[in-house]
Amino acid sequence: MSNQNRGTDLPEFIHDLDAGVFAEKVARALGDVAAGVVDQNKAGEVTLKFTMGKVGNTPRVQIKHKLSYKVPEMNGSYSQENTTESVMHVNPGGRITQFPENQGQFFTKKGEVETHQDEKE
Repeated sequence: MSNQNRGTDLPEFIHDLDAGVFAEKVARALGDVAAGVVDQNKAGEVTLKFTMGKVGNTPRVQIKHKLSYKVPEMNGSYSQENTTESVMHVNPGGRITQFPENQGQFFTKKGEVETHQDEKE
């Protein structure tokens, strides 16, 4: 992997998590909290947390994405918390995408299946 960080496309990344469902949950939470803040004149909160772990001996990560939010009400507040997981590819430069940007070499020049160095060991 290259050390040059190309950055992850944040809107695309959020939309790819949990096949688009996570983005819908975040949109709903933002709307509910904003409405509660305006109606009650009290502060609300939306928190996103991402925890990553490597998937085997691959350039992929398992991402736990957690959404938690607190909506103010007249006599208190209510809160929700939701955690789901997605597997994403880490491309050169650290760019995270749903699919790999480069499929790599599948066959040798002789037409045989290419084996990678880490598979030979």
